[in-house]
Amino acid sequence: MNWKRCVGRMSAVGAAIFGAIALGASVASAQDASAETFATQEVKDVVYKVVDGREIKLNLFLPTKADGSLVGNAPLLIDIVSGGWMSGAPGDGGFWRACGAVERGYAVASVSHRSLEPGKLVFPAQIEDVKAAVRFLRANATEYGLDPNRVAAFGASSGGHLASMLGLPEKVKKFDVGENLDKSSQVQVVVDLCCSADMAFYLETAPEQAPDPIYVALGGAKTNDKPFAEQAAPLMENARLYSPITYVDADFSPTIILQGVLDHLIVPSQSCLFYEALKRAGVPTELWLDNSVGHTAAIFPMETRKKIVFDFVEKIFAESQNAAK
Repeated sequence: MNWKRCVGRMSAVGAAIFGAIALGASVASAQDASAETFATQEVKDVVYKVVDGREIKLNLFLPTKADGSLVGNAPLLIDIVSGGWMSGAPGDGGFWRACGAVERGYAVASVSHRSLEPGKLVFPAQIEDVKAAVRFLRANATEYGLDPNRVAAFGASSGGHLASMLGLPEKVKKFDVGENLDKSSQVQVVVDLCCSADMAFYLETAPEQAPDPIYVALGGAKTNDKPFAEQAAPLMENARLYSPITYVDADFSPTIILQGVLDHLIVPSQSCLFYEALKRAGVPTELWLDNSVGHTAAIFPMETRKKIVFDFVEKIFAESQNAAK
């Protein structure tokens, strides 16, 4: 067996990596699709934000009935298109569509953001973008047949960081700027794969290992001209400001974390620290560790990943619906 699941509080990061609860049987096949399946309506290049004349876009993939009408009130699954906080075209829905989510009645939004540019487009631009996307989608939920009260965000690496920033409690408003400010940018569920959840800890403990984009996103640059610790020191305030772990309390969104133990880019301690903080705050959370992979979105075989993620998402969505009754 090469994977582990953590669902209880851990006493130390090392215990999280090497002493996690190992399941006694392999994960079953992903849930069977519902009896009814749906077709897909694609709505491409939707402009959700304009900044200095530049259009920031997303793509929508909406479930439709046999007569071509929208299913309506569909739970929304967001895929954040990001690598090293670089983004291009909105994309095709990534993991969610590969799972057949639209056919099962979910709506999928594939969201791009402004790409990182040293000294120009650094944090919080990318965070502000994805939060604007969530507000836009909620503001236009009726038009697109979305349920604004069942929204999950998925991302890997920098996308995982941005997805996690969508879990910030509603009371944290500092990254909500622009339009649709009457709508919340907090999602109901975060699906995080190998994100830099505590950049201050990373820069403090292993500044030489922290990836270059972290330095750039925080307003600096990583060079060989002087010791890495000296380069990291002036970035610590921003590292705390832009790390999701800083905002964890009881109101943070339920979060499932997947991490490759062999990851040397975003080291496993990042996920373990995030998980421990969420557990201490009483937030529903799970941490799944794959001992066989490094820094990749392909954590666990696809069917296993699908099962793990959808079990968590659907559980939280069901609890959200019950609470609203």
